[in-house]
Amino acid sequence: MASMPVLLLVLVFLLSVDYANAQTNHSNNISLGSSLSPDANLTSWLSPSRHFAFGFYPHGDGFAIGIWLINQTEKTVTWTANRDDPLVFSNATLELTRDGLQLRIGAVKNIAYIHDTPLNETASAAMLDSGNFVLYNSSSVVHWQTFEQPTDTILGGQNLSTFVSLVSSVSTSNQSSGQFFLYMHYDGNLAAYPRSTYAPSDSFWSSGTNNSGTDVMLTLNRSGVLFLHGDRLGVHILARSHYPDKKNVTIIHRATLDTDGIFRLYSHHFESDNSSSMVVEWSSLANQCEVGGFCGWSSYCSGVGANKAECKCYPGFEFVDTSNKFLGCYRNFNNNDCRRSKDPAMLYRIVPLENILWGDYPYSSEQMKKEDCKISCLKDCNCGAALYTGDSCAKYRLPLRYSRASKSISATAFFKVIRKNIPTPPIALHPETVGPKIERKRGLILVLGITLGSISCLCFMFAIYTIFRYKHQVYRYRTLSENTNLGLIEEFTLRSFSYNELEQATDGFKEELGKGTSGVVYQGTIPGAVGDERTAGYFYLAPEWKLNAFISIKADIYSFGIVLLEIVCCRRSIEVNVPTTDEIILSSWVYDCFMAGELEKLVEDENVDFVTLERMVKVGLWCIQEDPALRPLMKNAILMLEGTMDVPVPPSPVRSLVVS
Repeated sequence: MASMPVLLLVLVFLLSVDYANAQTNHSNNISLGSSLSPDANLTSWLSPSRHFAFGFYPHGDGFAIGIWLINQTEKTVTWTANRDDPLVFSNATLELTRDGLQLRIGAVKNIAYIHDTPLNETASAAMLDSGNFVLYNSSSVVHWQTFEQPTDTILGGQNLSTFVSLVSSVSTSNQSSGQFFLYMHYDGNLAAYPRSTYAPSDSFWSSGTNNSGTDVMLTLNRSGVLFLHGDRLGVHILARSHYPDKKNVTIIHRATLDTDGIFRLYSHHFESDNSSSMVVEWSSLANQCEVGGFCGWSSYCSGVGANKAECKCYPGFEFVDTSNKFLGCYRNFNNNDCRRSKDPAMLYRIVPLENILWGDYPYSSEQMKKEDCKISCLKDCNCGAALYTGDSCAKYRLPLRYSRASKSISATAFFKVIRKNIPTPPIALHPETVGPKIERKRGLILVLGITLGSISCLCFMFAIYTIFRYKHQVYRYRTLSENTNLGLIEEFTLRSFSYNELEQATDGFKEELGKGTSGVVYQGTIPGAVGDERTAGYFYLAPEWKLNAFISIKADIYSFGIVLLEIVCCRRSIEVNVPTTDEIILSSWVYDCFMAGELEKLVEDENVDFVTLERMVKVGLWCIQEDPALRPLMKNAILMLEGTMDVPVPPSPVRSLVVS
């Protein structure tokens, strides 16, 4: 215990030295009016040591703006500006102005900033040897720096404070946001998660420093010591560099949440002859398969070590994309016949898989024998897979996630797959069916005539039905609009807004709630409405917006699901003029009808294909799950709608977040 204060003082001293070095390195200052362009001679600004560069770098078919290490075998990007925004091209210009760094595309007057808002009184900028790009005001004080907005990396002298996260990149050549994030919790715990979820139980690595205080932060000092520190915690060292400083050798350390979800400490060695090398000093996990979500839905991770992991499909599944096996798998058969069959065991068989485990919750768990577990899943239409451990049989709906195989796992999985080569009774040909060619031609003409006549009659009847149906819908809408005694209906009637109305409601688009894949959502108040509930009704915001939770691309999937159910049912998501109160909320009513086997209520007297209707309803219910991790990717949703991918029975959209 006596050595702890001494160690803390030493580390604090190192931190102060790092900070002083980072802030006082003002050489090679960048003056106002300086600019960069991919199409000009000057594409980047270098640090005094020429180890770091800030500017445009090639990214796919265009360019991105960021910071990278120079003289590396492969480009090592340590920071990227607005990493999920569209790429820029050779006609882009980045200029240092009094408002900060302005990005201009061609001759367009509209400009953007690589920081959140314009910065007044910017006087100069500098690319420091620490890897930090800073903007100074007229008093030579830093008023913006890249160290305060990390992407997937922290460098020597940089901190990661409470509520700040590192987000992995898609790949080493694509610095857009990937599928994992490292989060500094309010209680002092540093934890890694898949981006598709934020449930504490889904963390696949943590520092184990829970309840250590609200002032804990992660620091990497310039000597290569990666540690957590706070008043109550003291100093908790995660890793340290094994290479001391040498003459004529510059060592730069970085800690990166890599594309595979593993947090690693690196050291880059720059020799005096401009040669360089890189060493992995520490990894948060030794086994790649321990990373939750490394392999996608309905697939499992197999292998030992950081570079030997392989994603494989469950029995009866195929890869969504064979060129990218990390995207997961889909069922290669349809399960719709199970509920219509009197004996599902005739349609399916069970394939066992040993030494496998996954991270989802079962809908049923009972004590039984191993053989009985297999038979129970085979006869249960809800069961896509069962897991037998000890003497317990747990049954699961599909899809499954966070699966891994290891010889150390004592469990047997049973997967339900369709029986192949089911014998079909041959069709007997009797002599009396073979007649003269003329008779066969007459029969064929007669069949064709009857068929074409029936089709024409059906088309005529359908046209008449469509006209009456349209008039009926118009009449209902007109009645709804003219009825002044409906009270709250006006609150839920959709209407369009002009740009000026939206600009006034959002106070000039002042407060940004967040970004999705299809645009930006702003906070605003519509006259005559209460708070932002009216806005939420129009834009179908996912539950995580109101919970102030981590926002991912799954928020847009929720909106898609609501719209899909509206299209299927030909009504709004909230409808007051309905026969019963159970029908007011569309999502709840659809789920109740689905579970009761009464989907015909959703389409009234329309003549529809109920197999297609059931598939669309199930896809819609999966998309509106409160737990973002349960919502499918848009690519998978399309495959399910097309019938290419099997659609499992969805859980209750409201209860999903509580259960998982």
